[in-house]
Amino acid sequence: MKGIEVRKMRFKEKEIVLKDGTKCILRSPNEDDAKEMIDFLKTIAEETYFLSRYPEEVITDLDKEKEIIQEVLSSHRDVMISVFINGEIIGNVGVRALNSNLKTKHRSGLGIAIIKRYWNKGLGNILMEEALKEAEKMGYEQIELALFSNNEKAKHIYEKHGFEVWGIMKRAFKLKDGTYYHEINMRKFLK
Repeated sequence: MKGIEVRKMRFKEKEIVLKDGTKCILRSPNEDDAKEMIDFLKTIAEETYFLSRYPEEVITDLDKEKEIIQEVLSSHRDVMISVFINGEIIGNVGVRALNSNLKTKHRSGLGIAIIKRYWNKGLGNILMEEALKEAEKMGYEQIELALFSNNEKAKHIYEKHGFEVWGIMKRAFKLKDGTYYHEINMRKFLK
């Protein structure tokens, strides 16, 4: 991005405290966290259908996960922030470039997930604030996300942070039992 300092996007470690007093560490995961990241991804996929994949679709190859983490760490257009308690990943947010084409490189995508036992403790808001700051640092002008149409809790958090609905894709998700859900597309202009 023009006028933006090119740097690798490693989130500087910081301590946070949740509503219930739980202390956590926010930081970019590194290759040593690959196994923990796989466990996290499998857990969140088991706990809710609000994600785009089932537990059996989570990559379990340790080398592949290390490669993914390293790609994000060496990118100047992507960042990942994980939340750790005693070495366990309990939440994660990522900001990524949608692509590198000149016409669309001002746009970024956001994905966020939190282990269910840490829902309603303020972590979603904390991760959103940090992700939005990082997106602005990287020079993005807008950030986009998608969610299940019945995920009211997530929609409320996104709206609280200035996201607005810009479209609905009908029957975008189909569960194993044949149930369909619409996808709500949201965006926030950063500049």
